[in-house]
Amino acid sequence: MRLTSVFRWVAPALFVLSAVGVPARAARAEEYVLGPEDQVAVSVWLHPELERTITINADGNITMPPVGDIAAAGLTTKQLGDRIADRLSAYLRQTTTVTVTVSKYMSRSVFVTGSVASPGRYGFERIPSLVEVLGAAGGAQTGADLANVQVVRTENGARRTLTADVAAAMRSADTSHLPELKPGDTIIVSGVVPGGGPGAGLTPGQGAGVLGEVNHPGLVPVGDGADIWSVIAAGGGTTPEANLRSVRVLTRTDSGTTVTAYDLREVLDHGSRAPVIIHSGDVVVVMRRGVNPWTGLVAVLSTSRDLLNIAVLMDYLNNRRTGQ
Repeated sequence: MRLTSVFRWVAPALFVLSAVGVPARAARAEEYVLGPEDQVAVSVWLHPELERTITINADGNITMPPVGDIAAAGLTTKQLGDRIADRLSAYLRQTTTVTVTVSKYMSRSVFVTGSVASPGRYGFERIPSLVEVLGAAGGAQTGADLANVQVVRTENGARRTLTADVAAAMRSADTSHLPELKPGDTIIVSGVVPGGGPGAGLTPGQGAGVLGEVNHPGLVPVGDGADIWSVIAAGGGTTPEANLRSVRVLTRTDSGTTVTAYDLREVLDHGSRAPVIIHSGDVVVVMRRGVNPWTGLVAVLSTSRDLLNIAVLMDYLNNRRTGQ
């Protein structure tokens, strides 16, 4: 696949990918099939009181009042609309037309972390090229190591990492040698120059991870050590769902992984003389209110001995958040 001139290489030392406007409604070889976590908008003709936006749950169902659960995964939007209309016919005096549109394409999503402007999860109707996904994440930051972009993938229960030379693809204006992305992939952009924001200038062994209920999960610089509040702030601060009474710090040791729990709400209310210092290689996880994702986490942690395990943790915590 050839890139247009807008993607040609600029100055390598200062290159920053720009957002490329991933086409949410691009031409498709086949009609989109719904899956778990997709969000759909349901419109019922002549019945505005029944209109709603619904997320398909992990079992592949939606809950549509007054008919209850309806199987949605594996259907096209038209098929789901027809199925809802059929179920509604038992409650309405006359037949009606139900229109279903996709609000968020999350069953085909990838994670982007590291030295990009907006780390996070991105869903697509059709997962585009690696270059386009980086553009959707706001582009790489100055100092990003685009010659060693990593794609972490889990297949048949095994995790493997692909390395992509995006810099070479940009220089040649040819992305045909870049790996084709698949749903669930995690893209990690490391850095080569310190500084520049969350994750910028960091390779996996040079920073700390911040995950969970923060606005910009990923890698953050900590130097010789940084206070836990500074690390959380570098991750964009906490979300409204954050539980400051349940913050975990994962520390690697020669004998394994140590998990320490902190009640930061208590620190806010009453103060503390002993700051919590985070070092390179540590991972800070801000828990979600009402959710305990630590069951089975030991098995997840055992898959890797390096901070690239942050990709596995992000995937695990996001699945727990959505109930998978």
